[in-house]
Amino acid sequence: MLGTWDLIKDWHRMAVNGEAHASIRFGDASNTILAHETVLTMDFIKSHYGWISDPTYCGITLPNANAREIIVHCLRQADYVGYLTQTDHWYFKPLFDMCLQYYKVEPKETFYAFENNYIARFKPFYDTFRTLPILLCGSKSVQYKEVLERRYKFTGIVGTIDCPNWSGINKATKDMEAIYKATPWRLALVCAGAPGKVLAIKAKDLGTVGVDFGSGADVAIQADKDGSFAWDYKGFPDYWAGRPKK
Repeated sequence: MLGTWDLIKDWHRMAVNGEAHASIRFGDASNTILAHETVLTMDFIKSHYGWISDPTYCGITLPNANAREIIVHCLRQADYVGYLTQTDHWYFKPLFDMCLQYYKVEPKETFYAFENNYIARFKPFYDTFRTLPILLCGSKSVQYKEVLERRYKFTGIVGTIDCPNWSGINKATKDMEAIYKATPWRLALVCAGAPGKVLAIKAKDLGTVGVDFGSGADVAIQADKDGSFAWDYKGFPDYWAGRPKK
């Protein structure tokens, strides 16, 4: 299992060398998307999850068989796969293991799904990627760009694209193609919930490095609101605000 520094070095090396790569992550919501109507019935899911009718949680509502198959495709195409290692709740590692067995997938390489949060608090991440041509993807990408450029002196960000939910994927992928054609980028930092997996794979298809960075943007944005650098930030980002609670 790869650690913080392994991922940073690998992403940077592959981006600089022009290699195609995708790293995607599976948390409890993504596990549920993989499992619904296959490993788990919708009746069971409805009795255990409070967010399935609210797209604000991870950008999708369930059931959605087409989205499930697309996410399975992303799982198969990913080079590095992040997952939750905890076994104290069945919907963390146990459910992901069941999904891997059901879909007969063996990830090429793995890392901890919450590694994005650690990386976003690690100063060498900012030092390493400061000048690299980067595309930011997700609903907070404009805000994230401003913080990266002002506080962390990033100079290589070529653009931003929005993708607030699953219905925004087609436009987002077309925008990725258009920006790449106009100003080639080497790394896509994607902070877009479940749709982010599709965008990370799209980055790989374009011959670049796609990273499903999730709440990494929230860490930097919230730290900036608190007047601190991400590596000094001790709090937890407020991206949970407004999400349904069980």
